[in-house]
Amino acid sequence: MAYTYKITDQPSKRKQHKGIIPLTGGLAIFLGVTPLVIIFLGVNRLTLSFILGGCMMIGIGLIDDWYKGRGKEFSPWPKLFFQFVAATIIFWGGTRIVGISDWVGEGGFHVFPFWLSLLATYLWVVGLMNMMNFIDGMDGLAGGVSTIATLTLFFIAFLKGEMAIALLSMVMTGAILAFLRHNFHPATIFLGDSGSMFLGFTIAFLSIEGAIKGATFISVMVTILALGIPIFDMVQVIITRLKEGRPIYQADRSHLHHRLLSKGLNQKQVIMILYLIGLGFSLTSLLLFLFFEERNFALFSKLTP
Repeated sequence: MAYTYKITDQPSKRKQHKGIIPLTGGLAIFLGVTPLVIIFLGVNRLTLSFILGGCMMIGIGLIDDWYKGRGKEFSPWPKLFFQFVAATIIFWGGTRIVGISDWVGEGGFHVFPFWLSLLATYLWVVGLMNMMNFIDGMDGLAGGVSTIATLTLFFIAFLKGEMAIALLSMVMTGAILAFLRHNFHPATIFLGDSGSMFLGFTIAFLSIEGAIKGATFISVMVTILALGIPIFDMVQVIITRLKEGRPIYQADRSHLHHRLLSKGLNQKQVIMILYLIGLGFSLTSLLLFLFFEERNFALFSKLTP
């Protein structure tokens, strides 16, 4: 289908791959995950908002990928607009950041006013979608980082008794691993903008519902640590582009993987280094969560009807 409709990535000086590669990996993941979500979790608020928001990200992303296949640039503004729409869908579906407590809950819980809850949810969801889009520049990178994140969120949700989110996290992990089989170097298929935005949307959704919807400061820090690689990469890329006076959405070679490649490492070495760093962040986040888990769970159970 990718070749028929030219939803493909063309080689260029900025990219490492050779030949024309399909950009429909994200669509494959979405089509694999959706029926399983409906079968195991049914049709409800949680699944409807997830599927509708995900479908929106796949749709606008495929348009962008269609433009890429024709050597054209798609404006970033429609993508940003639909990212906010997707965030609004899950917000009105109940997946929102409702507040935060002091440190580990000893100072009480502070409920956000509506506008702050909406703003926090927007920043988290839209931010993560763009982080995953930023980091998707090397075979196996975005998929591997996403696998580490979804596995970490699975353990956190499982320990908190959020079994629906734990199940969804594991379904996503399986789907991404199936995709990674064809995405390791040399890749035969890419995520595309549709896939990277869908993965970012999914991780944001899972992290809000499973960890930071109404949680302690520690839970928020645990989630941020679990997503250490894409967060750090996005921060340093934005700083670099602002310093050079370039738009933050303009593609370049300032990402972590580009910097490591410039040191003489090959793609497989770079991937292994970033995977190990990601696993280090993930294990640190889980150890922190386990250390404070008893207090976190006690606080969260009081907030959940």
